[in-house]
Amino acid sequence: MKINEISESSFSAKAVANQFLEMAEKAEDSLTNMQLQKLVYIASGFHLGFTGKPLIHDKVHAWQFGPVIPCLYDALRKFGNGPVTERLETGDSIPRDSFAFDVISQVLQGYGKMSGPKLSALTHLPGSPWHKTWERDENRFGVIPVEMITEHYRERLKNVA
Repeated sequence: MKINEISESSFSAKAVANQFLEMAEKAEDSLTNMQLQKLVYIASGFHLGFTGKPLIHDKVHAWQFGPVIPCLYDALRKFGNGPVTERLETGDSIPRDSFAFDVISQVLQGYGKMSGPKLSALTHLPGSPWHKTWERDENRFGVIPVEMITEHYRERLKNVA
């Protein structure tokens, strides 16, 4: 799929998490709540960096342990620190022939073997959108601006090319 063929629609964070779960299961692997939180955030960031368009329509917040999507956290909290063993209820899914599907697949390949704490540390780096948001005391636990995430991942993509 070419970037210029990307639709304007975004997906729920739960649909993106479900896609990660399905891909991990096919690889005979599992993912935890923390891994899913960070993988969905990273996929969303790279999608924004590539296209300038959101992958997810849910807001990302700066929580103590990194970027968190509250509705995803609420859906996953019952699994605690263990593996997520079932799909989440959502009204949407990621089309297999979409750019979004390709981004999710690439993020899983690149980051899926990292532990939740390691992914969390990666999203906490100085200068990251989480770090910039968290360091402003008045915005702790607040929304990380989409523009900040977009710019951060655009810069990361420039450094890879």
